[in-house]
Amino acid sequence: MKRIGIVMVVAAALAACFPKVDQPEIWLEGVRLSSLGLSGGVVDVRLRIYNPNGFELSASGLTYDLDLEDPDGEWLDFTDGRVERDLRVPSGDTVDVELPVEFTYRGVGQAIRGLLDRGAFDYRVSGLVAVEDPVTRDIRYRHAGTVTPDGVR
Repeated sequence: MKRIGIVMVVAAALAACFPKVDQPEIWLEGVRLSSLGLSGGVVDVRLRIYNPNGFELSASGLTYDLDLEDPDGEWLDFTDGRVERDLRVPSGDTVDVELPVEFTYRGVGQAIRGLLDRGAFDYRVSGLVAVEDPVTRDIRYRHAGTVTPDGVR
């Protein structure tokens, strides 16, 4: 019984040594058409990462899943993938990550129809950030917004 109490005190002391890591905020900051072809094209998708913590976050990469909403309210899987690059986000600051994303007209036709009909379409982005420092763990993120010809809201 005494041994369990000692183990619990040691575990609590060790847990207090590790800082609490708040979830970074990640959202779609911009989309820019890069190139067009006969069956599709490439857009540069810019994700913005905000670190709400009181210390720098170091990550080895992130995963992303970007969906677009069609005019009927159905979600279309636009793209997903993984960025494997060292990311450092200073305390209370933001960093942008650019992703070149290939698309087909068939895959995004409904979302483009929404842009033409309503002047906007909704998106949602989610995934994991592979944090390496101050502690190693994957942190989930999720954000939703609206894309207009003037930019992202």
